Amino acid sequence: MPSIRALTAAVVLAGALAGCGGDEDATDPKDPDLGGAWNATLAVTAAWSQAAPQATGTADISSTGSTSVRLAVAGLAPDTDYTAHLHDGECDETPPGGGHWLEDPEGEDAAGNIIELSFTTSSTGIGSADVSSDLISDGRAESVVVHAPEALTRSEGLDSDRVLCGDLEDV
Repeated sequence: MPSIRALTAAVVLAGALAGCGGDEDATDPKDPDLGGAWNATLAVTAAWSQAAPQATGTADISSTGSTSVRLAVAGLAPDTDYTAHLHDGECDETPPGGGHWLEDPEGEDAAGNIIELSFTTSSTGIGSADVSSDLISDGRAESVVVHAPEALTRSEGLDSDRVLCGDLEDV
C-alpha cells in the first residue's frame, strides 16, 4: 500500500501538471524562440496604381529577442512623411495586409504593441527606415504595409491610405 507521503506527492504533481497544461497550440508571444527572419517585396496596391504607378520597395525583418526592420522604398510622392507597419494579413486581402500585427493580440492597436516605421521621402520620392523594437515579431506577421499621410490620400481622391504592400517570406 502506498504511503500517505507518496500519495500526497502524486496529487501535488498531478495538480501542477494540470495547471501547466491547457491548449498545446498556445504560444507565449514573449518566447524568444518565436522570432525568425523574413523579407518582402512591396508592390503598389490597386487603390494607388494610378496615383503612384512606379511605387515599389523591400523590407527585411529579423526577430530574435527583439525585432529589426529595414525598409527601402521608391516611386512615392517627394518630400512626404509616410508610416509603415507589420500587418497580420496578406496583400490579397481587403484591405491589403489586414490589420496591424499586434504583439499581444488582445491588447490595443497602439504604440508599444505594434511595430511602426516612419520616414520622409527625398525630393525624388525615395525613402528608407530602420527600426529596432523590443517587440518580438512572429509567424502571425504576414505583410508590411506602407501608409500614405491622410492629406495626400485626400488630395489624390482615394479612400485607402495603403500605398505599398508586400507579403513576408521566410528567409
